[in-house]
Amino acid sequence: LANHTSIHALFARTVSQYDKLRKRNAFLDNYRKQRMFTDSLEEFDDAREVVLDLIEEYRAAERDDYIDWATARATKTCDGEGGTSSHDGTSAG
Repeated sequence: LANHTSIHALFARTVSQYDKLRKRNAFLDNYRKQRMFTDSLEEFDDAREVVLDLIEEYRAAERDDYIDWATARATKTCDGEGGTSSHDGTSAG
């Protein structure tokens, strides 16, 4: 076992594949039959945002300024500004 920051590439590929499926609403009928998803599939969209945050974190961990990046991100989160990810998984700041 190993812990590699390069896992962000796998996460990015997964998000890309999810986006293609979501755009076509492919394979979602069975989920819509479940009570949890009858009104919306917001849970999937929330999970996508979490994965985008992971991608951003792993990419940042590869940089020399990771500690500064993490400190700035924690400060923004504590101030109520939320995360810093953009919709394409790249850093917005």
